[in-house]
Amino acid sequence: MINAINAAGNGLVLPLLVVYLHEMRGLSLAVATSAIAATSLGALVGAPLAGWASDRFGRVHAVWAALVCAAVGSLGYALCETPYTALAAGLAQGLGIGGAITWNALIADLVPKAHWSVLFSADFAVTNAVMGLGGLIGGLLAGLTHSLVVFQVLFVLDAVSFLTTGWLVSRELRGGRQASAGGPGAEPASADEEKPSSGYLGVLRNRWFVGLLLAVFALYTIGYSQLNSGMPAMLLVGSRFGTTQLGVLYAVNTAAVVTVQFALLGRIRDFTPRIALTLLAGSWAAFWLLILAVTGLGRGWFALSVGAAAMVVFAAGESLLAATGPTLVNSWADKSNRGRFNAAYGFASSLGFTVGPLLSGRLTQGGHGSGMVLGFCLALALLGLVLFCTRLLPSTSLSKLENRPPAAEQPAEV
Repeated sequence: MINAINAAGNGLVLPLLVVYLHEMRGLSLAVATSAIAATSLGALVGAPLAGWASDRFGRVHAVWAALVCAAVGSLGYALCETPYTALAAGLAQGLGIGGAITWNALIADLVPKAHWSVLFSADFAVTNAVMGLGGLIGGLLAGLTHSLVVFQVLFVLDAVSFLTTGWLVSRELRGGRQASAGGPGAEPASADEEKPSSGYLGVLRNRWFVGLLLAVFALYTIGYSQLNSGMPAMLLVGSRFGTTQLGVLYAVNTAAVVTVQFALLGRIRDFTPRIALTLLAGSWAAFWLLILAVTGLGRGWFALSVGAAAMVVFAAGESLLAATGPTLVNSWADKSNRGRFNAAYGFASSLGFTVGPLLSGRLTQGGHGSGMVLGFCLALALLGLVLFCTRLLPSTSLSKLENRPPAAEQPAEV
């Protein structure tokens, strides 16, 4: 669980980025959310590069390079003073975040298939726990002091956490000799994995995978990306929540993620992708309705309680996605293209993270926050209906998918 160190540092600053750029650096909400979009834009470049490098040179080398880029971005945020430097910091960090998607490929190489869904769920729960703790600490420190120096120190600590994680990964895996699929020192491939990689075009021949990418792009655009852009911007404008209240909400979200994930550990393998993502879309639609309710309640305890309920509902969807997405991706891949499969999944996620903050930033800045929330809610409800009624995703349980041999060809209909 080395990744927890990186998550702790990330938690210190991630919920505060919009507040930091807007209130401490005097940048507009549109610029603040655009910095998040710039991060996603960098990830759009970083993910494909890291996927290729991961398959070609090894997982650990790709993960290490990504963490260095992310650290540079965090330091850039600590020093930025203009919109251009903020956007540059976001872009640099995005290169690292996009490349970090190969972390899932590293896990898949090291862990037996039968444990993938449980391990991805547990990893998500633990990293969210420490991220939430970091968010609570960062929110309290920033809210109580309201000091620029404190914000800068938090971003520096985030950079240190990235570098520490990279150093520990390199040390534990001895520079990648134990897990460097696709590069020097790779473990011997089994007979069905000795075929050469067919590149990204070969990856996209998998129809189920393309369906997953489309669903993930939509979910990230109007859901996941808004947790750190549209939602805080909406609450800042509509309910006058401050850094302390936002820190509490993110801590509640994290606690809910941990609780739900461990409650599902024994059952998550029985879920089908179709049902899991349908429930996910429905939970995030309900989340937006609760956020809309918060904006009419001011900033008292009742408003904070409704906001906390919204974060619990959102956490239920996060938990389903954390187990379903990576398990599906790695069950369809083999060692020769696992980096590319995970990178394509990361690309779709990053594209949603690029479009989402740009959309919410313009809408909230223009005073259309309520319409935005209702639109997102309706879109998620429609997406859930499409996922449930069509054959966009397989209806085979995750446990059966984990037990299938990897195949690059078109999956059989189930």
